[in-house]
Amino acid sequence: MMAGVAASKRQNRTIRQLLLGSLAGCCVSASALGQTGQQSIPILIAPPMTWDNSMSLTKPSLGQTVTNFGLVSGGMVFGMKPEEVNARLPSPVAGINWTVLPPAAEFIAEVRYFWARLDGLSGLRGDITACTGRNSYVVFLFQPRGLFRLSFRLVPDPGCPNPGGAASEIFRRFVAIDWNIAQSVHYRAGETEIVDVTDPASGSLTTVRWQPRVR
Repeated sequence: MMAGVAASKRQNRTIRQLLLGSLAGCCVSASALGQTGQQSIPILIAPPMTWDNSMSLTKPSLGQTVTNFGLVSGGMVFGMKPEEVNARLPSPVAGINWTVLPPAAEFIAEVRYFWARLDGLSGLRGDITACTGRNSYVVFLFQPRGLFRLSFRLVPDPGCPNPGGAASEIFRRFVAIDWNIAQSVHYRAGETEIVDVTDPASGSLTTVRWQPRVR
């Protein structure tokens, strides 16, 4: 029995070594093509990994924490109370707290929210280069225990008929955060481009999507 387990580990280790060797070969080939003036096409960029002593298990070498999330969210992190999030805004709104917030109709569970215009949120806008639309905004959604979602809603207008490029830039910034810290999705509801960044500890709430009301 033990001999079979040892043989299986050796086989897995050999397969991984062959895979790593092939990846290295791909990178060398791409580099060589670039040096000879031929067009090179990047195929795969493998993230840095750490192997255990038996070469049978791996994990990411570069761990992320909520600090990484705070660096791209203007210092806002999941679990903050409404008044804590409000205090992080460039222009806080007087009197914001859980009891005065309206309910978010798309959720069956008790969820409340407030919103702010995107063009006034420098920490959340980041270095977006594409147009965002002057009526675009960010919704801060709360459970009783605190903030659990940032919802970017980019609305087209005559000056920015397609804010999809800006939505993609926002999505790329947040999707790079570890899935165990923040889960990001980019979708469209009507003409509005939406990027939801959600606390993975929110359970079934992570799957709820916003839809504009039909008038």
